[in-house]
Amino acid sequence: MKSYTKYLLLAIFFLPKISGGYHIIGGEMYYTCTGSNNYKVTLKIYRDCSNFQAASFDDPAFITVYDATGLPVQNLSVPFPGSTTVQPDLSNPCLEVPPGICVEQGVYEFTVNLPPSNGGYDIVYQRCCRNSTIVNIIAPDNTGATYTAHIPDGSLAVCNSSPRFSNYPPIVICSGTPLIFDHSATDPDGDQLKYSMCTPSQGATQIIPQPNPPPPPPYIPIIWAPPYSLNNQVGGIPPMSVDSLTGLLTANPVSLGQYVVGICVTEYRNGVFLSKNVRDFQFNVTTCNPTIIADFNSFNAITIGDTLLLCGETTITFDNLSYGSSSFYWDFGVPGISTDVSSLQNPTYTYPDTGIYKVMLVAAPGLQCGDTTYKYVKLRMGVITDFGFLNQCAGVPIQFTDQSVALDGILTLWQWTFGDGGSSVQQSPSHSYASSGNYNVTLTAVTSDGCSESTIKQVTVYEIPQVNAAPDTFICDIDSVQLHASDGMIYSWQPDYNISSLNSQNPIVGPDVTTVYSVTVISSNGCKNIDSVTIQVTDTVIATVSGDTIVCEGQLVQLHAEGAVYYLWSPDDYLNNAAISDPVSKPLSNVTYFIDSYIGSCLDEDTISITVLALPSADAGPDVTINQGEITQLNASGGITYLWKPPYALSDQGIFNPMASPLSSTTYSVTVTGDNVCSAIDSVTVIVTHIHEILAPNAFTPNGDGKNDFFQFFTRGIAKITSIQIFDRWGEIIYRAENNEAPPWGGKYMDKDCEIETYVYVIKGITYDGNMIQKAGPLTLIR
Repeated sequence: MKSYTKYLLLAIFFLPKISGGYHIIGGEMYYTCTGSNNYKVTLKIYRDCSNFQAASFDDPAFITVYDATGLPVQNLSVPFPGSTTVQPDLSNPCLEVPPGICVEQGVYEFTVNLPPSNGGYDIVYQRCCRNSTIVNIIAPDNTGATYTAHIPDGSLAVCNSSPRFSNYPPIVICSGTPLIFDHSATDPDGDQLKYSMCTPSQGATQIIPQPNPPPPPPYIPIIWAPPYSLNNQVGGIPPMSVDSLTGLLTANPVSLGQYVVGICVTEYRNGVFLSKNVRDFQFNVTTCNPTIIADFNSFNAITIGDTLLLCGETTITFDNLSYGSSSFYWDFGVPGISTDVSSLQNPTYTYPDTGIYKVMLVAAPGLQCGDTTYKYVKLRMGVITDFGFLNQCAGVPIQFTDQSVALDGILTLWQWTFGDGGSSVQQSPSHSYASSGNYNVTLTAVTSDGCSESTIKQVTVYEIPQVNAAPDTFICDIDSVQLHASDGMIYSWQPDYNISSLNSQNPIVGPDVTTVYSVTVISSNGCKNIDSVTIQVTDTVIATVSGDTIVCEGQLVQLHAEGAVYYLWSPDDYLNNAAISDPVSKPLSNVTYFIDSYIGSCLDEDTISITVLALPSADAGPDVTINQGEITQLNASGGITYLWKPPYALSDQGIFNPMASPLSSTTYSVTVTGDNVCSAIDSVTVIVTHIHEILAPNAFTPNGDGKNDFFQFFTRGIAKITSIQIFDRWGEIIYRAENNEAPPWGGKYMDKDCEIETYVYVIKGITYDGNMIQKAGPLTLIR
């Protein structure tokens, strides 16, 4: 035991960081001897995967083999092989699995070589912890589990294989419902097996949830929470028990919750104990409310409340809409017989005659949680739907005549759709179509039993002729004119007044007074339409034109004449069209136009004169280039008044020679107006260069001779001087000014003449672009 304590302390010292929360819910360990002292060991671990915060399976799992004295023989790190989800047993149709139930199984397999040893070996794995919601043990969230497999002394059995359970218990069981489960095991060696209830062992804690290595036997059993115990693990009367010979597990759970359960299988050979396999697992006891609902419909019937209506046939195919069951019992409700039944899910049944039958469906027959429902099947002969009509022209009502026949019952409803968006519920309606074409008309006839049938027929609507009689016109009273109509087979004109033919498509008329002629056109389909034309008659034409006008050269003039039908202007110089009443002229010199105005043989003439004034010779002057910040004078000529655009950086828009000082290149246009009020436009571009310079001398002679007595500098493209400084050769400032408005430096410091030597000037300023500029250099003082 001392050696284990030392080993455990060492393991704790080097224990990796592992999450304490695991939610282990069961497991077992067994082995198979494969010969030559080799044993294939299987460790099955089950975890609760419903909580995303639960720790994953161990990777690796730390497993230790101890000899009979408690000393470790082998320490194993078995890698995680992956997991599978254990599905709940849904064979009980009355069971409704509650949400959040999730179980994963991890199966670790490894091989160890263990020569025969006195007392045998114990293979051990431990892990913490269990679900905190378990109700039948004390402190479940700090209670781990120990899974062991014992290899017996070689004197008792050579190359022994341990028993292993055949089936995993159901994850969810029903409260108030007896549980009967085959919990038997098999043994590869055929040894005698005995089953019993047992208390699972604790193992590991939240502080050390994954011991490496796990400690040797013995192990502390879990502590049952009263009133639960070894022989009363889940409650109920009689309490849960297992048949010692068959492994048949029975229980009568009554309280909801999660329960730890322990079952043992012990192997004996010739009455000698060899090993014990302890499986612990978790039962989830829930309320098994009936979740089975019986319901059905039909694939080929009309559903009206709880009645399935079938018209014109006696064979019905049922659509099973039941929930929660895969077994069914049908009774199709035919009186006097017992063969009208089925256990199919979706049966088809042929009834002997029309009538009303009460159909029964039982879902999960024979079970307490099963469900039964009833519906009626109503069989009727139905209806034959038909209607008649005559094709018509667009706009002319079509009379539809119902010809439907009810085979049983009476007709109670007619539903018409006319194919153009229109509809009706009259038995024999009329309907007109606005446009020609083919339209699908549908009639649905419904009987008093609810049977209905639809039929579709195509209606042809003929096009109304597009007459297009000639447009209204003027004629002279001594003239005649030909009329025109189209799109017909038969034409009929009215009135019979000075017309060449009343039935001609294109007759000639010569009325001496204004007359309206109408024509009726009939197409090949018998469709008719009417149009008319007005012939206005006059015996004179009085031409009216716009008056004489004066325009500047190049200006557009809108001419206008009225009082006739046809017009002809001459000459056609500068005109856009000489044969219309309102041509546009753009004369370059004086011009007189003659206008002939006609209505047939009636004619009138008139004239209009246009005087064209010369444009002034506008001149804005040549383009000019300045440095940014400089001013230039513009100079225009050729007129009396001037207007410059844009006004940007101009001293005056309305003079011929404004001053311009743009900060960027700008094109100015000037409108020059002469003494005849005609105007012309010219433009000039002021090109602005972005030169920024401070020009300063490198010497000056402050000797009072009036020449070069002061340090003076010049700028180009500089908006403002911000600082002027003069330094002696020792770096001392001997002159300072904030701008170039201050008196210039005259070679003095503190009212005394400075010595003849070289000084340094620093001049700072801001350009018109808003940038800082600086100029520095030597300055020699000479007297």
